[in-house]
Amino acid sequence: MEYRSILVHLDGSERASACIDLALLVARQHGAHVNALFAPVTIDHESAWSITLDSGYRFRTREDKRRALEHQFLNGLSQANLKGTWRTATHHAQHELLALSPFADLIVVGQSDPNDPDASPRSRLQIQVTLAAGRPALWVPYVGTFPTVGERIVVAWDAGQSATRALYDALPFMRLAAHTTVVTLNAQREGRLPGADIALVLARHGIDVEVTHLHTPPTVSIPDALLSRVGKVGSDLLVMGAYGHARWKELVLGGVTQTVLGSMPIPVLMSH
Repeated sequence: MEYRSILVHLDGSERASACIDLALLVARQHGAHVNALFAPVTIDHESAWSITLDSGYRFRTREDKRRALEHQFLNGLSQANLKGTWRTATHHAQHELLALSPFADLIVVGQSDPNDPDASPRSRLQIQVTLAAGRPALWVPYVGTFPTVGERIVVAWDAGQSATRALYDALPFMRLAAHTTVVTLNAQREGRLPGADIALVLARHGIDVEVTHLHTPPTVSIPDALLSRVGKVGSDLLVMGAYGHARWKELVLGGVTQTVLGSMPIPVLMSH
């Protein structure tokens, strides 16, 4: 697989601009078409505002954001000599994102700022898309700038279904990377280095990787150990499976996944 079609979700938050920048950066690396979808999350209390004097102000604010983001996106396409399309959602954000996801090789979404009063519904949307779209999702942290992505990669590997899908979905990044580290944590396998088999498979793809096995003491959590390794090697991309389960008819992330996404210092590519 190659990244030839990228879908970037713009929710109207302050970090939507960073999502455009990262999507265009990846598109330049891979010669991809970029489809930008401006689809703010509908907040439950907005229906009440529709009959107040605040509704006009909120509409104008959202429209100002839309125009500014569209200008940034189209200007970025022109400067990078890329092709792309701009869409403004006319229906529910989740519905439109999932409808477009089958036609994307990669989906770019922004992590919600926990200090944002609308963070909770935005996070639910991002989780739903990550777990239900069937395409890899590249999460952009809510803070920081990222001049590079995919030059130094850390892959969290446990040979499970989600980790396997994430690793293969990240092959386009790994083919261009200067260095890739496959990290196994607390793996138990006699007579063979954990991660050696997948390293051999990647070598057949022409990708050389370093395999690192971490055994965490009881006082250190798996997410903390993984993020520590990310910082130690100076990684600019973390690849991992998106572990989730259904609860009360809603898709939710597993504990490790949620912890990593809650404190990620760099972009994270996830697949489910």
